[in-house]
Amino acid sequence: MRKLIVFFVIILTGVFLISCRKEGAKLYEVSITVTYPAGYSYTDLSNIKVTVMNNLSSRQDTDRTNASGISYLLLEEGTYTVSASFQTTEFAFNGNSETVSFNPANLNLKINLVAVALKGGLVFKEVYYSGSKTPAGTNYYSDQFHEIYNNSDQVIYLDGLCIGTLEPMGTTASAWVKSDGTPRDSLPITYHTWMWPGTGTTNPLAPRTSVVLAQDGIDHKTDPAGNPGSPVNLGGAHWETYVQTSGKDTDSPGVPNLICIYTTSTAMFDWLSAVGGGAIVLFRLPTGLDYQTFVNNPANFEKKPGSAAATQYLMVDKSWVIDAIEEVNADPTKQFKRLHTSIDAGKVSCSSSYNSKSIRRKADKIIDGKVIYKDTNNSTVDFLGDLIPTPFIHPTTVDVK
Repeated sequence: MRKLIVFFVIILTGVFLISCRKEGAKLYEVSITVTYPAGYSYTDLSNIKVTVMNNLSSRQDTDRTNASGISYLLLEEGTYTVSASFQTTEFAFNGNSETVSFNPANLNLKINLVAVALKGGLVFKEVYYSGSKTPAGTNYYSDQFHEIYNNSDQVIYLDGLCIGTLEPMGTTASAWVKSDGTPRDSLPITYHTWMWPGTGTTNPLAPRTSVVLAQDGIDHKTDPAGNPGSPVNLGGAHWETYVQTSGKDTDSPGVPNLICIYTTSTAMFDWLSAVGGGAIVLFRLPTGLDYQTFVNNPANFEKKPGSAAATQYLMVDKSWVIDAIEEVNADPTKQFKRLHTSIDAGKVSCSSSYNSKSIRRKADKIIDGKVIYKDTNNSTVDFLGDLIPTPFIHPTTVDVK
């Protein structure tokens, strides 16, 4: 009887999966084999999560690998993004393959996992980059913010911490790639690169607390310079990105400013994160390297590959990165990786620009009333999209895995 019940469950599951696809679509059994990186002694390949997204329809299918590290899925012919993720107490394992074409001649894929050591530290808790609409229907982006959280159980000093967005900011493929098409190990920062001031112990961030970095530290709902249609009050922001050199930005009183250590465009009078999704990184310069020495060294700059433009981009090694998010456009045909898999194996988005919504990291655990956020270096797994922005506020319950 039990075997009979299981048989009917399998049949019903198959019917459900097929019913969600185009009527009459032919399905093929695809095998996805996941392997650990060389040098790691883990032998259990079962229960690794595999996520497959159709790049045209955005339909997602998930599965778990068997004891041989293989996942079998029924898929339509098409182009897919495939990712695999698994976490132990010491490491997060991630693998990602973009634009995989599954067809009758190609029904097998191998994904090699990349291991990243898990250690508590600074993470992006929430990013509100989509912007909002004014009552008149115009676009407003001055209410953007980034919230950074100390996910560890120790004090972390913000002094010398840097933040920036990668080129390209828009919806075009990155030119900063290796010969095999994967992102380079060095990251090109576009527009403004910002740094927290301090002498090393000036700006402590207590365990399980956060700071909000505002583009403009005002109450965007009520300030005459704001937008009544904005979802956020950033008057209590801890920090602000004030572009003093432009002479056009407004310095919010009472909100301390970050230091702009370099910009690719002196015409930009606000630090604008791409409303359609931009790759964002938190990083520190190597110990002992002050930022003036760094930005005055021509060896730390490059022109965009294949471009005749004279713009010089500040290059940051991926080993300096503390946290990063691959924010992408909602259109599946305009989603391109800019970050190496070891930094962020996934991607996250809001459903549209100027929709007043944010992305937020999932609450993984609540201990003694404090949140521990999920951090596997895979934004697909770690983040929720299209949420009402909640600067300064943290969840009181664990998010659904």
